[in-house]
Amino acid sequence: MASSMIVHGIPGSPYVRAALLTLEEKGAAYELAAMAFGTLKQEPHLSRHPFGRIPAFEHDGWMLYETQAVMRYVDEVVPGPRLQPQEPRAAARMNQLMGITDWYVMRQVSMPITRNRVVAPRVNRPVDEEEVMQAIPNARYCIAEVGRLLDGHSWMAGDALSLADLLLAPHLSMFAQAPEGAQILQDHENLKGWLARIEARPSMKATTWDRLLGRVATAA
Repeated sequence: MASSMIVHGIPGSPYVRAALLTLEEKGAAYELAAMAFGTLKQEPHLSRHPFGRIPAFEHDGWMLYETQAVMRYVDEVVPGPRLQPQEPRAAARMNQLMGITDWYVMRQVSMPITRNRVVAPRVNRPVDEEEVMQAIPNARYCIAEVGRLLDGHSWMAGDALSLADLLLAPHLSMFAQAPEGAQILQDHENLKGWLARIEARPSMKATTWDRLLGRVATAA
């Protein structure tokens, strides 16, 4: 029987993966409706997401977009372990780290470095070496601040896994595959430990780029 929850997006996208991680952590049944590069700004996707981004989410025919909204919705409606802390400071830290991920990690780390070093070679796109080099100082600053906020805790919002970890993990997991990323992360043992812990989780193993492509091929 088809799942009532559908995630529309491109395998390999950190934001698609964040939505899938939330579903996996909650033990929810879902379908990945894989999209191809170059299809985001055209129908039928624009009917799902008028800004032409990913993921878009469908639950029993009800549509939702924006990754944080999808993650929070899934956590609310699917039974299972809560992924949003109720203690005010832990909740605030989760929200802070999610904002940092969207506004700074994405723009200062993933777009200029990960996209060039990890994504571009895989999809046969040119690498902008100058963009990578110019991004390194900001990436160092950004990663250092994430490491500072994590300091002394197992997870981003404290002692329990939260949506902040699930939103950030796809970005840093791919960043670590870039030579510049591996070098920058060497300076932050706590972040390296956090990344090792989260990558060991079944949800991360189930949502790697290659695993998702295999899942799509099997479903075809």
